[in-house]
Amino acid sequence: MLYCKKTNRTERSGAVLVMTLLGMTLLVSLVIYVYNVGDQVNNRLALQNASDSAAVSGAGWMARSANTTAMNNVAISRLLGILPVMDAFPLSSEMALGEIAEWERGLSRQVSALQTFMQTAPTQALAKTLPGMIELQERMATQRGILAPFKRALVDESFDMETVTNWRAPGVGGPAPHGTLWQAATALDDYSVATMDASGLLAQFNAGRFGKASDAETAILIPVIPEIPNYRGTLDDFQPTLEGRITVRTNGSSTSGTMRRTGSNGGAIPDYAYHHRLGPWARLLPRHPWRVEEKRATAWKWVAGITPSRNPIQARGGRGQLPGRGHSARRGGRSGRSIGHGHYVPTAWEVYGYSTRGPYWWGMWRVHRYARGWDAYDNYDVNRTRNHGELPDTNFYEYMRNVSKIKLGYMFPASAAPQIGQLVHYPLWKTDYAEALVLAQTPEVRITETILYYFDIASSVPETSPDFLTPGTYMTNGSLALAAHHRGWHDPARFRPDATLVCNYIWKSKDEYEITEYPEIGIHREEIQDGNRVDANGNPVMVAKFHPVYMVEFCMFGGIDIGGEREVSNPCNWSSSELEDLPAPLLIDTEEGDYDPETNDVDAGVRREYFAYLGMARRNADAQVWGRKFQGANPSNAIHTLSQAKVFNNKSWGLWTQDWQVQLTSLNGYPDWVQRVERDLPKTALTEGAVRPADLEGILEFLKALAGGNLAGKFLGH
Repeated sequence: MLYCKKTNRTERSGAVLVMTLLGMTLLVSLVIYVYNVGDQVNNRLALQNASDSAAVSGAGWMARSANTTAMNNVAISRLLGILPVMDAFPLSSEMALGEIAEWERGLSRQVSALQTFMQTAPTQALAKTLPGMIELQERMATQRGILAPFKRALVDESFDMETVTNWRAPGVGGPAPHGTLWQAATALDDYSVATMDASGLLAQFNAGRFGKASDAETAILIPVIPEIPNYRGTLDDFQPTLEGRITVRTNGSSTSGTMRRTGSNGGAIPDYAYHHRLGPWARLLPRHPWRVEEKRATAWKWVAGITPSRNPIQARGGRGQLPGRGHSARRGGRSGRSIGHGHYVPTAWEVYGYSTRGPYWWGMWRVHRYARGWDAYDNYDVNRTRNHGELPDTNFYEYMRNVSKIKLGYMFPASAAPQIGQLVHYPLWKTDYAEALVLAQTPEVRITETILYYFDIASSVPETSPDFLTPGTYMTNGSLALAAHHRGWHDPARFRPDATLVCNYIWKSKDEYEITEYPEIGIHREEIQDGNRVDANGNPVMVAKFHPVYMVEFCMFGGIDIGGEREVSNPCNWSSSELEDLPAPLLIDTEEGDYDPETNDVDAGVRREYFAYLGMARRNADAQVWGRKFQGANPSNAIHTLSQAKVFNNKSWGLWTQDWQVQLTSLNGYPDWVQRVERDLPKTALTEGAVRPADLEGILEFLKALAGGNLAGKFLGH
């Protein structure tokens, strides 16, 4: 018999609900836990970015400060380098204008006399010199036209170069410096000092600003007041950048370097340490093997456009070429000298070192380029071009070089600047030959230089031939007449015994030499058998045949220089009490530790002490949901992150090259950082509120907790 018990429905109701509520509570708690854990992980990742930003921005400010100081050091060097160049302009232009104006007058008299002479006694060869003389006279007039307004602007008018270049300018009131170049250099010096003095504090503010911009509540840089060890030098520390030259060479396995004072190139840096210093004026030295292309090197190709030949040209006999400015129609020289040996072409390039050319050299190079011009070669072509400059017939560049070197010498050493100026020769030219003869016999007159002009004709036929000076048989130097400068008195009447006076102090002489090839005058290369000589195969040895070249030379008296001495003014006219006021570079204090760039470990020596930076960030660790129930065991109830950065310079460990950079590195040397934070606690008062003592103490407590529990290694493995 089946028995059934009747149950009460109310006894079962609510049991499932309790289980459901319990499960939902656990599920919600799990969701909240997962959310809070994820949120904390995200917060920590974001805070790591904040400490990275603090480390990079703070260290970056120090690198930027070093680069700014290096920029200022270089800028001051450029100002000091250009100062003697500019200060030499007035005297140099005055001397050059005086001489070229007198040379122009002398040429004008000679041209007029020669034109009159040619009307009464025409001479075919002498007539060829007249266009060259006229062209030379016109060139002199053109160059006088350049120098006259230049000299007038610098010397005769209201502008006074001393107000630009002199430390103390006459007639200018107030404390020195008066010259604008000195004022600019001094201002840059003050800027560098202010930059370095403020760099540490601004780096701390910069670290805090960028860290807080990345959602950190507190961001601090250690050291609290970072600094780059430096000191302010003296004006004499600029001397190597203007006069000291570095040359560094390597053979692949070893590197060696030298430094010397040159007085021209410059570009060395004061804290030079052999090849470890690549300064701002370094230029790489290339080297390459050569191969010889079978084309004749045309050393005078830019004069007459000679067609290349596959064989070297040889010349022998004759008196040889005269030294001087300009060119001669004569080719070659004595004793069978080879004129061309092949066109050299580079096959591969490599850098084997570097040398320096400082700002003074560059200033003078620009003067040379303007006045004298330059040669430009294309290594892959036989063509050669030449620019003769705007003042090729003057001594303007020579005067600039001599005067500026004296003025540069006044600058160093600063404590021994001479009060009495040095002397330079001031030219006074006389272009009348009769007057020159009288002056040459006067004992109290000192002739320092004689200038003679040479116009010559190279012909393949002698002057006695009816074919003399027919087209294709001769060459002349024309407007590029040779100007020969001789020391002392040089009487053209006695220079060559065979010379004869033909017209108004123009002497004529003849010469003859031999050459293997001169296509411009109709002499082409010919091969002839060399006596009874035979080669290894029994074939006759062939050699180039020599042909005669007939030279007709006209020597014209240019003038003599009977000038005296002129004092070169001193732009460095400071007193001994003003030495501290002179501009000076800020230099790395290498006495602070080991700066060997071959041992550039950021964790070693002075690099660890001054160029490694710790960025620290902190923010509250409260959970966003049900924070009271999700408090951790962290006594500070905060998230902390740490980052390390370094500042370095790959080119020159000094304040001369603007290549200071910053880079994040792995955080290491943890106990040392704890000690440095503890050491910096008293310095928080110097940060002007950028770092609060309580914040740094809280972070220090956290760092010590990690260090004491030996948890730093695991914690930092982020």
